[in-house]
Amino acid sequence: MPPSEETLSRGRTMPALTFVIPAYDEAPRLPAGVQRIHDAIGAGAIDPETTEFIVVDDGSTDDTASHAARLFGGFPHVTVVRLSENRGKGGAVRAGVAAASAPLIIFADADMAIDPAQTPQFVRALDTFELAIGSRAASGASVNRPSIHRSVMNRTFNRFVNMVTRLSLDDTQCGFKAFRAPAAKLLFHYSVIDRFAFDVEILSLARRFGLPLTQIPVQWLRVRGSRVRPSIDIGSMARDVFRAGRGSASPPPVPALVVKGPDERVGGPGRPQSLELLGRELSATLPVMLRSDSELLVLCPLMTAAQIEATAALITDRSDEFVLEPTEVTVDQLCALAPLSLTWADGQRSPVAP
Repeated sequence: MPPSEETLSRGRTMPALTFVIPAYDEAPRLPAGVQRIHDAIGAGAIDPETTEFIVVDDGSTDDTASHAARLFGGFPHVTVVRLSENRGKGGAVRAGVAAASAPLIIFADADMAIDPAQTPQFVRALDTFELAIGSRAASGASVNRPSIHRSVMNRTFNRFVNMVTRLSLDDTQCGFKAFRAPAAKLLFHYSVIDRFAFDVEILSLARRFGLPLTQIPVQWLRVRGSRVRPSIDIGSMARDVFRAGRGSASPPPVPALVVKGPDERVGGPGRPQSLELLGRELSATLPVMLRSDSELLVLCPLMTAAQIEATAALITDRSDEFVLEPTEVTVDQLCALAPLSLTWADGQRSPVAP
């Protein structure tokens, strides 16, 4: 599942945080958005040395990609992904998540209407939760330059979403969401909605998997030039919400590797130490689950065959006692095991049936 048709990148050492920025014909608005990032850096909210920026040009008809390359040119970790055709915001974010290399992932709109200086709040929340989503409706949020028409539309749409999906969230469409990487890659692999209701599908999947999430009140600045066209998009968004609420999509299974560890136990009964160390290492960026005390299941969402082979090689390089078997895991298998635990440090893992 390759993330793009063309990718320009620099600075591929492992960062601590990835910002995914979907952009379609955003050349006019990118400078102001990047300035807000610079302001957040100046305030100490973002460390450019440990932050990866991935701008996904979603088949733009203007020079969004070249603007992005120029505007982000001073940052050490930058990737500009160029899609050959417009796939929609959900498709663009999925491509960015696939390319992300950090253990924490945030996606944000190109205009940075949500103040990126709030990044530390989202990062801290991921110490406890798998997802942290911005909310313009939660207590403590602030909305500058509000549009009454847009506000009414958002509230009406959110009530409709909660009625259909029972998510019980204040604001599913806020364009600033943070994930631990294993959760992000798993959710976006199983998502099939590419347009503006993709958030609803991602959040519905998170609920079906039992992944813990929290809402964070945000500071939102209205920026002209939104790509949402209420009179045109509302019908397709409503159809996609019903798809997400029913869970009726048939996403591709996730390729996975069963890792069988040595029979010997180090320090008495329990998991082999080598298997424990491997699980902790891989789970920073991949969903890793226990099948038994001597077997791990390493899920490889949004990965190409070459990337899966590289992961397998990394595992066998750690120990020649590991035995690998390829398999696949469907969304229904994972839903049946909810609530899932993807945080290795808690020592708890749900077994996945063969």
